[in-house]
Amino acid sequence: MGQKKHFQHPATLPALLILLAAIISLLAYGLYNYTSQTTLPKGASQSAVGLKVSQADFDLSRLEKGGLSFVYLPVDQNFAARREQVAKTKLAYGSIIEVQGEKNAAKQLSRAKRLAAGHWGALPILLDSGQDDPSAANLTAMSKMAYSLVKSHEIMVNAPVKYKKLFPAGCKFLATSASAPSKLDYCFWRYTEKGHVAGVSGIGCKNVMYAYIGTSQQYKEKYGQLAQ
Repeated sequence: MGQKKHFQHPATLPALLILLAAIISLLAYGLYNYTSQTTLPKGASQSAVGLKVSQADFDLSRLEKGGLSFVYLPVDQNFAARREQVAKTKLAYGSIIEVQGEKNAAKQLSRAKRLAAGHWGALPILLDSGQDDPSAANLTAMSKMAYSLVKSHEIMVNAPVKYKKLFPAGCKFLATSASAPSKLDYCFWRYTEKGHVAGVSGIGCKNVMYAYIGTSQQYKEKYGQLAQ
């Protein structure tokens, strides 16, 4: 009995090796581009992008090099430490009040005011319940806070614009759609929750990122300069 021939065609093995090498090269290229580029909105050119920063001791100056123009900071026990980091940069910042509908809205707002100590930042104060389509309890709590704050601060809520009648005149809305939202209905856009900032380690690759919906000139007039 003769020996079996595993490769009937001499070119088969070299072709497979070339294909494997090509796949490895593509993966390496994709990884290189991922680490060298900041996650930006798809299908839209935005004037400014920013990041939600929850770490207390993160060097925010590195975010400027990744092309970011602003950050949003949760108002909690680490708020002051993060704000001190922002002061060392040219980044604009805004404050996030994380709303819990099952708790007393007035008490939550009082605590946030104490922690922020009047330093809310240049960007709109963001009221966010963690729900893109909030429950009735969360809508009620955000509405109460918005009415309390809107006379002295620019306010934005994470809620669809269909709930506009529940909030005071002038209240802005955060878009959370997959595609670019209407500039007439929304102020900022949370375009990803899995964002990456080029060349910045220590924050992982699942970051909440925002884009300002407007022109560069509008952003500069309202909130400060863009990242260089």
